[in-house]
Amino acid sequence: MVKKGPAGSGEAVFSQKKQSVDQVQLKHLSLRNYRNYENLSLPFYPGFNVIHGRNAQGKTNLLEAIYLVCGLRPFSGAKNSELVRFGCEASLVKGEILSGNGLNEVHITVKKEGRHTRLNSKTVRSISQHFGRFKVVLFLPSDIEIVKGGLQARRNYLDSVISAVYPVHIKQLRDYQRAVSQRNHMLGSREKMSSLSMELWDEQIAGIGADIVSRRVEMIKSFNRKLAEVYGEHGESDTSARVSYGFSFERKADLGEGIREALSRNFPSDKKRGHTTVGPHRDRVGFLLNGQDASRFASQGQSKNLVLALKASEIRLFKEHTGTNPILLLDDITSELDIKRRSFLFQTLSEFTGQVFVTSTDKNEIPRQGEFHSFFVDSGRVKAGA
Repeated sequence: MVKKGPAGSGEAVFSQKKQSVDQVQLKHLSLRNYRNYENLSLPFYPGFNVIHGRNAQGKTNLLEAIYLVCGLRPFSGAKNSELVRFGCEASLVKGEILSGNGLNEVHITVKKEGRHTRLNSKTVRSISQHFGRFKVVLFLPSDIEIVKGGLQARRNYLDSVISAVYPVHIKQLRDYQRAVSQRNHMLGSREKMSSLSMELWDEQIAGIGADIVSRRVEMIKSFNRKLAEVYGEHGESDTSARVSYGFSFERKADLGEGIREALSRNFPSDKKRGHTTVGPHRDRVGFLLNGQDASRFASQGQSKNLVLALKASEIRLFKEHTGTNPILLLDDITSELDIKRRSFLFQTLSEFTGQVFVTSTDKNEIPRQGEFHSFFVDSGRVKAGA
């Protein structure tokens, strides 16, 4: 787990792993007027929960509801209005989640204008304070964009992993972005600028930015150790996979000082551009395969392999730093993989002792091991055991 050093120093250390591992388990899910589900009440089980059926029947919608009740937010990019069944004013999602502190009840009401969340009968006013409480690792076919997409996608992925381990990170990201937005507003204003006001925003950006960057650097070190393990265990020790980090400012022992000096030095050019050009929001997160930039040179197969290795490493990191197994959600991932990469995936799953939800058009393509429960989805209706 991350421990924060002195404010603005950029010091952050990860504590040693816990010896015991708790399990997070979704025990029950209820839906009312959620996407194509009118009413649904389902018990879930430890081990494998396979959600199967033809395409466009609601498998991914069910997986998203599980993600929402555990992570307190829907899939990235989903609008509240899209979560409400057509013709209805609101949808309701309820979940019972077993964790190290006992049984937790989550109630989420979704309306077009927003969501209202209650955890154990208490209103959740800040989702960021509870981020990672019920950790979920999500595998989607679109996850290849983590490797092939833009810099923002890679920064977001790294920050999401850190935030799950260290929830304060997400709050600091928001505070940082607010400070950058205020500085940008001043840079773009035609009114005379107060040097004192600019210095105050620079100080905030430097102080918060140093903590953000420090955690990123520490997490990347952990990621790289896990990536080496995962590739080695799956017979690809000849492949070197690494996460890299490029600073937008001169790195110093005191990260805050480095950011502060860069902001001052770049002020004239920032004023001309009307925006801030240095800081964590401009740093470069990259993935390297055998020393080459994966976003440019990796094949589709290599990129899929790297995403699988990243997700496997993410599971191990969360387990190591928090002593808890996350819940795994996999959406039709096997359809995107060849035989070799399916083997890679299923071997990873065979080593995992937590709860797994996987969607598929054919339940028989999922290897049966340990506890195995199936759910057949047809036109927004679910039949357990089918």
